[in-house]
Amino acid sequence: MWTLRGLTVFLWLMLSPFLISGCLTESGSGTESGSTVVSNPDPTPPSSPQADPERTVCDPFKTNSPQARDRGLVGNLFYLSDDQPRYGNIADFMDNAHVAEANIYLDRLFIPTRPFDRGFFTQSGTLVTNSDGNTLYEYFGMHMESQLQLAANEPAGYYQLATLADDGALLKVPDGNGGWKIIVNNDGTHATRMACATEPIYLDHNTKIPMIMQYYQGPRYHISLVSMWRPWPDGVSNTNAVNDQYCGQSGNSLFFDSTKDPVESQPAFSELLSRDWKVLENANYSFPDQAVNPCVPTEQPLAISNFTVSNIARDRATLNWTTNIPATSQGWYKNITTSVSATTALDSTLVQTHTLTITGLAANTLYNVKSLSTTPGGQNAVSDERAFKTPR
Repeated sequence: MWTLRGLTVFLWLMLSPFLISGCLTESGSGTESGSTVVSNPDPTPPSSPQADPERTVCDPFKTNSPQARDRGLVGNLFYLSDDQPRYGNIADFMDNAHVAEANIYLDRLFIPTRPFDRGFFTQSGTLVTNSDGNTLYEYFGMHMESQLQLAANEPAGYYQLATLADDGALLKVPDGNGGWKIIVNNDGTHATRMACATEPIYLDHNTKIPMIMQYYQGPRYHISLVSMWRPWPDGVSNTNAVNDQYCGQSGNSLFFDSTKDPVESQPAFSELLSRDWKVLENANYSFPDQAVNPCVPTEQPLAISNFTVSNIARDRATLNWTTNIPATSQGWYKNITTSVSATTALDSTLVQTHTLTITGLAANTLYNVKSLSTTPGGQNAVSDERAFKTPR
């Protein structure tokens, strides 16, 4: 296992990473204009948890996930200087990019296709800018590290990994010989595309698999990076490629509608969820050796877990979930055929085990659902989406 100091040095050495040219049109071609990136790097950024607030970027993409101090991903930002080529793959970027003066912490990789013009703010409120003082929202890259693990409610077995990315992304795991291998290759400049692993990984509740995610974002403004997995379809270690119908498909509006605020999922994403694909949660990422997320307060945050759908009938379904502290209960649901969404009435009873039934559903219809909880102190938590189809 790495020490935290060793991790930061390793990241810097690995990290000549990622900025490349970027977000394409729906047809997968085209360019978007823009400038460049950040300030001079420091090869030894500060370690957590004694993180410098001037150089610590906390979950800039707002992935709407409860965070634990020992879970998530840690890494660095990178950039190309104004006079550098706009490389079209991660390897070239890795060989030429510069490290920014910032450590970045993510609670998970769930960035649905969206505009990104906010930039990267440090804990102290300082905006990371390029050498010309411009906001860093294009031609940037990230090198993130963590360890993959099962959440408490996930069964041991073989899993297939996948990413949705705009632009390039490489997901790496150990190769068994002291190096790394690419298990999901979503490299290159393209609109949001799904790439799927062609070999499984095995996980049980005693397993933690080190991982590296390398990503670059090209021209302004769209960004997307989602890490998913599902149980390997045949349940065994099969070397035959196992692909979903969306593996290899791309489009900036295929999986998410970025014109909505907040971003809404499209039918293709709902179909993935209905076929047992799941966005990896904060609980699926364990920080490398002894790392702690300085962005998470020491007090216990509200967290939703074990969200399931049961008792599915032609006109109703029951939502079940737990929260780590007492909170209210509410459900959100969307008819995928009509795109009409609604929320249930708020149940203000403060509980940790939540059950509510949605009624008035249409038969033979695909729905997306989420659970919502709020504490008396004002903390809000939203589960990941689940998909189900009512019977005829």
